Amino acid sequence: MAVEGLAVLLAIALTFAGVFDCSSAYDRPPARSSLFVPLPDDLDSTSPQQQRDRYNEPAFLLLQVHISIVGEDKMRITWITYDPTPATVRYDTSAGAAIGVSANGSTSSYEYLWYKSGQLHNVVIGPLKPNTVYYYRCGLDSSPQFRFKTPSAQFPIKFAVIGDLGQTEWTHSTLQHISKSNYDVLLLPGDLSYADYLQPRWDSFGRLVEPLASQRPWMVTQGNHEVEKIPLLHSTPFSSYNARWPMPFEESGSKSNLYYSFEVAGVHIAMLGSYTDFGVGSEQYEWLQSDLGKVNRTKTPWLVVLLHAPWYNSNTAHQGETESIDMKAAMEGLLYGSRVDVVFAGHVHAYERFTRVYNEQANDCGPVHITIGDGGNREGLASKKPLPFISLLYPCSAMAVKGLCLLLAIALTFVVFFDFSTAYDRPPAGKPLFVSNDRDSISPQQVHISLVGEDKIRVTWISEDPTPATVRYGTSPQVTNGISANGNASSYTYLAYKSGEIHDVVIGPLKPDTVYYYQCGLNSSPVFSFKTPPAQFPIKFAIVGDLGQTDWTNSTLQHVSKSNYDVFLLPGDLSYADTEQPLWDSFGMVVEPLASQRPWMVTQGNHEIEKTSVIHEETFTAYNARWHMPFEESGSASNLYYSFEVFGVHVIMLGSYTDFGADSEQYKWLQSDLGKVDRTKTPWLVVLLHAPWYNSNYDHQGESQSIDMKEAMEDLLYGARVDVVFAGHVHAYERFTRVYKGNANNCAPAYITIGDGGNRHGLAGKFIDPQPQISVFREASFGHGELEVVNATHAMWAWHRNNDDESVVSDTF
Repeated sequence: MAVEGLAVLLAIALTFAGVFDCSSAYDRPPARSSLFVPLPDDLDSTSPQQQRDRYNEPAFLLLQVHISIVGEDKMRITWITYDPTPATVRYDTSAGAAIGVSANGSTSSYEYLWYKSGQLHNVVIGPLKPNTVYYYRCGLDSSPQFRFKTPSAQFPIKFAVIGDLGQTEWTHSTLQHISKSNYDVLLLPGDLSYADYLQPRWDSFGRLVEPLASQRPWMVTQGNHEVEKIPLLHSTPFSSYNARWPMPFEESGSKSNLYYSFEVAGVHIAMLGSYTDFGVGSEQYEWLQSDLGKVNRTKTPWLVVLLHAPWYNSNTAHQGETESIDMKAAMEGLLYGSRVDVVFAGHVHAYERFTRVYNEQANDCGPVHITIGDGGNREGLASKKPLPFISLLYPCSAMAVKGLCLLLAIALTFVVFFDFSTAYDRPPAGKPLFVSNDRDSISPQQVHISLVGEDKIRVTWISEDPTPATVRYGTSPQVTNGISANGNASSYTYLAYKSGEIHDVVIGPLKPDTVYYYQCGLNSSPVFSFKTPPAQFPIKFAIVGDLGQTDWTNSTLQHVSKSNYDVFLLPGDLSYADTEQPLWDSFGMVVEPLASQRPWMVTQGNHEIEKTSVIHEETFTAYNARWHMPFEESGSASNLYYSFEVFGVHVIMLGSYTDFGADSEQYKWLQSDLGKVDRTKTPWLVVLLHAPWYNSNYDHQGESQSIDMKEAMEDLLYGARVDVVFAGHVHAYERFTRVYKGNANNCAPAYITIGDGGNRHGLAGKFIDPQPQISVFREASFGHGELEVVNATHAMWAWHRNNDDESVVSDTF
C-alpha cells in the first residue's frame, strides 16, 4: 500500500523476530575460537588467493576479492596477488569463457613495520544495469570467474547490517546466516578484521569474507580496531584499512576514505568516522553538513547513518568515551535537522535498539538508534545495565534473573535485515486451486488432527467407502503393534451432494512434546505422524485467517511449514466452499500435509454458514461435520464456540455468527469459562473470533457481528485481562495497541486482524485515512502470523508477509 512521506522506518525483519526484554536468565554464549584462514601450499602467486574450506565442506575459492558501490551505476573490484599482474577486470552478463568488456585500474601496496602487503588491485567497472547478474575475472585470463548482482534501482531494497565482525567461529556462523538472505548491500559500521597490528590477519579476513563480499557490495566504515597507530614505530593511522577497503569518498565530495556517502535507489547512506576529527568546523563536520543538505527527500526519501561508537548506549561497556559523547554533541543536531531515519553503530558487543530519540529524550522526529556490535568478534559479548525508558530491546546478560529464559534463535549472534518500501504493491487475488482426490475409495484422505483435553488428540479423516473408524498409533513407525482406538463415522448431505465417510477417533493419553505415528482405518493405509505440544514454555502458535484455496494459500502454507510451530489457529473462513461441497474435499487435501502433523484449532466465519434459505435452512452443516472441535470438553453446547489449553495458554474460540448477546448461551458460557481460568497456573489468555471488533479498513465496516458482539462481550474480555484477540474477515493485516472502548488502555487486549491467508476474493486495500492512533501497523498483503509464548510474562508476535518466494517478517510486537 502507498505510504505517504517518511513512514516509520523499518518494520525491521529481525532474524529473532521479537521485541522483548527478558524476565529470566539467558546464559550468553562465550567467545568462540579465533579463525585464521591460511594459504594453501600450492598457491600460484599470480592467481587470486585460493583456499579450501577449513570445515571440510566442498572445496571452493576464498579470495580477497570484494566489491563496493561507486556512484550510481559502477562497482569497484578489489583483490590481491603476491606477484604483479594486470589491474584488469573483464566482465559481462553471460558466464561464457570469453568475458566481453574490459576495464583497467591501479595497483598499490603498503608496508607496516616488517610486513609488506601483496599487490592491491583496484578497478572500477561500469556503467552497469541495476538488478543484474554480472560475471567477471580479475587479472589474468586464467583466473577463476566470479559473479555479483547489482542492487535494484527501485524499492524494495534489502540491507544486511553487521558490526564488529572479526574472524571467529561466531563470525563464520554469522556469515552463514547472511548467505541465506537475498540481500542487496551489506553495511558494516566498523571493526572489520580485528587484525590489531597483525597484518596477516587482514589477509585471513579477506579470504574469510570473500565468498559473500565478491557477490554483493560491502560498504564499510572504520572502528577503533582499524586505527593501528603505534607511536614512533608507525605514526599513520588506518594504513591497512585505507589500502584494502577503498570506499567512494571522492564521489561523495569527501576528502577522506574514513567518511563518505552513497545512494541505492531511494536510500541515502552516510558513513561517518568516529576516529577522525568530527567537531564543529572540522572537515568531516563541514562535509556532513553539505552532504545532508544535498539530499532531495522527494527523490531519496530514506536517510540512514552508520558510525562505529554509539551515541546512545545503556551497556556497561564503552561508557563515557569521547568518540560517543563529543561526536554526539557536535553532530546530533545535524542529523535531527535532516530528519535522519536510523543510525546504526557497533563498538558495544551487544544488540540494542532505542526508540526515536533526540537530546536524550524520546522524540518522534529523531532517528532510531540501533547498536549491532555483535557480528562475531573474539572479545565476546558485553554485559548490560538497567534498561532506560528510551531503550526498547537488548539481549539478556548472564546475570541470574528468576523465571524462564527468553529463547533466541541464533545464540545472540544477531544480524539485522531491513527492507525499504515506500510503496508496497499489493499482490492480486490468487488463482483458485482445486485438488482432486487421486486415492482409492478406502484410503484415508483429508486427514487432520485437533486437541482434545489435556493429553488427547482427535484424528479426523474421510474415505469414500465405509472403513473402520480405528486409529493405530505409537511412538514407533511400526504402528501395527501399537495402541488401537476406535471412534465413529458419519456423513452428511447438502442438496444433491453426499459426503464420504467422516471418521472421528480420539486417541490418548499422549506424552507431551513427542512424535507419534498413526494409521487410519485399514492396516494397508499409509502411516502419518504428528508431534504433541510441549508441557512447558515456550509454546508456538501459527495463526492464519481467511485461508481459502488459491495459489496464495499454497504460498502461505509453504511458509508456515518452515516454522516449527506447535498448534495452528484459524479464526474462520476455511475452505471458501460457499455451498459448493466438493471444495470442502479439495480444501481437506490442500491442508492435509500440515493439518495431519500438528493440531489445527479453528472457528467459523461467514463463509462457513452455507444456509441457502428454503433449500438448505441448516447453518454450518459442512463445517460441523468436518471440523469437530472440543466444545463438549470445555462445557460448551455448540461446536461454534469452545476453549482449550496448551501449557500455560488458555485459548477461547468464539462464534461471530451465532447468538452472542448478554442472554445468549455463548455469552453465559464465555462468562463461565473466563471465570474458571487460574492465571497463576495459566498466565496467558488468548481469544479468536472472525469479525474484528476494531477495524480501520473500509471493508466490513458497521457489521452487527463486529459492533454488537463488541458491545456485548468487550467488558468480559477486559475484566478477565485477555492478552490478545485475533480476528479475520477483513482481507488485510492490522495490529492495534492494547485498547478498550476505542481508547488505548494498558490493561486491555491487543487486537490483531489477520484475514490475509490466501482467499480468492483478493485483498482489502483501502484503509481509512488518517490512520487511527490506536492502529499501530496495517497493510493489505497475504501472509501469516506466529505467536511464541516464551514464558509466563513474555510472548513474541511476528507477522510474515508473503513476498514472492520469501516469507518476510514485517511487523513484530
